[in-house]
Amino acid sequence: MKKWLFAGLLAACSLAAMGREIKAGVQCTYPPFNYRDASGELKGFEIDIAREIGRRMNANVQFVCLGFDGLIPALLSRKIDVVTSSLSITEARKKSIDFSVPYRASTARFVGRKNGGLLPMKPDNTPNAGALKGKVVGVQRATTNDSYLAGEFSGVEITRYDSAENMLLDLVAGRIDLMLVSPMKVRTDFLEKPEGRNYEFVSPEIEAPKYLGEGVAVGLPKGAAALRDEINAALKGMFADGTFKAINQKYWSFSVLPAVWH
Repeated sequence: MKKWLFAGLLAACSLAAMGREIKAGVQCTYPPFNYRDASGELKGFEIDIAREIGRRMNANVQFVCLGFDGLIPALLSRKIDVVTSSLSITEARKKSIDFSVPYRASTARFVGRKNGGLLPMKPDNTPNAGALKGKVVGVQRATTNDSYLAGEFSGVEITRYDSAENMLLDLVAGRIDLMLVSPMKVRTDFLEKPEGRNYEFVSPEIEAPKYLGEGVAVGLPKGAAALRDEINAALKGMFADGTFKAINQKYWSFSVLPAVWH
């Protein structure tokens, strides 16, 4: 009996040492931000960031894999506690959820075949919808890039995808002419690899806060002020002590922080 009691006490102590549990929604299919490797282990920039936030909060982060368009509904229904999956801060989203301070810039670029002659942006980096007449542009569904295309490229045929990987396959197969993507992701996932050798950015980097947001941040339920403050304190500590920079440099040679933190 004493042995059982002692084992129970040890288990209780272990749980207490771990702190509380936080369920974080992620796509799990979006390298290099959040994805499963060949062994099934979750890895990526945002996985590392979330785990470090949890460590500083004395919390055990449990990742919940969801489609991107299911992340906010899961947060609203309290199936998850936070979203740590490339979620940009936008005015529309701020009506239903709250955000931490931003930890990544939110921009977009068009990618197409080299020497394809397509110029989706004018010299002043404003939309050139007329240049894409009769062309098909791919974008990931329910993202800020999707909102930008729909809002600024009226009349252009858009094909929407549930994953960036399927969109890349269709670009290479010629089923779409261009795609609008995160420049950070496509550079490491595609353009710097052999399969991307015939493709390039065909626009400058696009900054459009109305659509693309004020940066990427942790999404939280409305009214979770205490949790938001803890996460903000963890992030700001990481910015200040070099931990964020070290994680950043595992994935890119350039800083992904929004300009406000430079």
